[in-house]
Amino acid sequence: MSHFNLIALTAPSSSKDGLTHAVLQSVFNQGEATQNDRARMESNDRGGGWMEAFINEVGSRDWTLKREKITEQTLGRAKRFLEEALTWLVDDKHVKAVTVEVFKVSATTIGRTVTLTLIDDSKFEVPL
Repeated sequence: MSHFNLIALTAPSSSKDGLTHAVLQSVFNQGEATQNDRARMESNDRGGGWMEAFINEVGSRDWTLKREKITEQTLGRAKRFLEEALTWLVDDKHVKAVTVEVFKVSATTIGRTVTLTLIDDSKFEVPL
């Protein structure tokens, strides 16, 4: 499945294409790992990206879970990391609410669902 949509690059954040692009950028870009993340990973990899110099909101620490065994604690972290990454959509009033569901698909795969409650109270699911 391709997540790239050229129209989304210029679509307003009030449109579904623009919101989809915002969610995908926030979820799939690497956010900078905290000191606790680095200790948990036993690595000094900070992650992050060049865009953090310009935009702090974009990026998720979800990537820090890539080598962890999938447990309830890991699923809880994954949910928290996605909620943190998407909080700016509510804070900046692009949407009313963000609902994140995280579930174990297999021994090595975590599934994620993001549902946005739009300003008009309709719901919109962003496929990940």
